[in-house]
Amino acid sequence: MSSVMVVDDSRSQRLVIQQYLEPLKCQVVLCGSGQEALSTIADTTPDVIILDVEMAGLSGFETCRALRGFLQNDWVPIIYLTGRSSPDDMVEGLEAGGDAYITKPVNEAVLRAMVQAMLRISSIQQELIEANKKLDEIAYFDVLTQVMNRRGYEDIYERLWNDHKRRKQSLCVMLLDIDHFKTYNDHYGHIAGDQCLRQVAKTIKSALKRPIDVIARYGGEEFVILLPDTNLEGAQSVAQRIIEALTQAAIPHEHSSCAKHVTVSIGIAECTDISKSQLSQSDLIQKADEALYQSKEQGRNRATCANLN
Repeated sequence: MSSVMVVDDSRSQRLVIQQYLEPLKCQVVLCGSGQEALSTIADTTPDVIILDVEMAGLSGFETCRALRGFLQNDWVPIIYLTGRSSPDDMVEGLEAGGDAYITKPVNEAVLRAMVQAMLRISSIQQELIEANKKLDEIAYFDVLTQVMNRRGYEDIYERLWNDHKRRKQSLCVMLLDIDHFKTYNDHYGHIAGDQCLRQVAKTIKSALKRPIDVIARYGGEEFVILLPDTNLEGAQSVAQRIIEALTQAAIPHEHSSCAKHVTVSIGIAECTDISKSQLSQSDLIQKADEALYQSKEQGRNRATCANLN
């Protein structure tokens, strides 16, 4: 249900406006002052605000400025009720953050039509916000593997790094590469290769037991995993679960030199206390990449921990 906040220091005027809005079947929140409106909006954000200009205490313009400051980027239509209709007054009100004027005495039909129009605009804006949110999700999503993409990983890695630095906690990074994936594509074809990527991503996700663990497609047949609040021992356990899960999945790979099923090589790197570490985000990834190379050199289908000394 849509909600309309009415801010007026006249009780009789508030009740009249509430009566005028009854046919709209919306929730009406009544506030007797600008201060009360600011207190109320801290708990619930209305879809439209009707604001009297001439009020004791905070004036309508002062209240509007304060409301806009509190709402920041959340746009809520604000309709002024006023007996002042000079061009200078209107300009001041619009510059304060208002969107429309209705002069007193208030005409019932005009008020209702104005509120309906603002509710439509507010609804359209909400639809646009939701659409943009979905576009952001798509921008961070790898359609093929159904996990986060490189852009999404970089964004969340930045946030996790800063959070762990503040809390002085341990963060582990793992890089995983599907062993002999070019050979797989050459033998089974690229359509089967795409299916293999999807199966591997799904298998890795199933081995991650905590919802805070992050998997993303790093590029090609390579994946990255971020393990918040995890030490090296914990990361090794996760890596072993992934290797065992792929063994259980038994995705055929007849031309692999290390097994008859699809396997991965894993590199692990840990930053124990980011607040004291000399490592940067890219340094930690580089260390994980070096450990991944060692896993490949040692025969693949295994996990290696980076030497950070």
